[in-house]
Amino acid sequence: MKLVKLSLLALLSPALSHAASSAALKDFLLVTTDQKESTTNSADLKAVSATSLFDPYYQPNVLLRLIDPGYGSLPNFTLTGGQLQTLNPLPHGGDYVLYNSTTVAEGKELQFFAEVEPRGNLDLDQGYLLSVDGDSEGWTLCPGSLSARVVAWKGTAEGCKKTYLQAVQKAPY
Repeated sequence: MKLVKLSLLALLSPALSHAASSAALKDFLLVTTDQKESTTNSADLKAVSATSLFDPYYQPNVLLRLIDPGYGSLPNFTLTGGQLQTLNPLPHGGDYVLYNSTTVAEGKELQFFAEVEPRGNLDLDQGYLLSVDGDSEGWTLCPGSLSARVVAWKGTAEGCKKTYLQAVQKAPY
């Protein structure tokens, strides 16, 4: 397993942004909503919730979950090569590393690993709707570990509810 380690100094380095592909969509938050249409203010979206990464049992993969108001910070995402990327600490308070989304599959949670992944199948339809192979209609919020609601693609478990994932610039609350 190859880990990509980044220090805080590297995060602030202009060389990091220069290294990213010019086609990359950078520095956005992901929110869930019942609404397909975008708004200029994410707080105006219907049934909107912010998301954060979630590691319930110090597992190597992390999931995307809903987070209530009062969070300390939210992950900023970049979309490049069909993958979402974000920085997150390793389990047990380790270094911050680059997490990459895995290829999204039907019935599976949206997962991130701290390792290089093959090209993904994600994109932003209309510049704001997270889509899988061009389809933005399959996201669901499903019951997860420790009473968390986690994001899945076409989840079928009891209690899963349809949602949209939108890329926004500011937190909804």
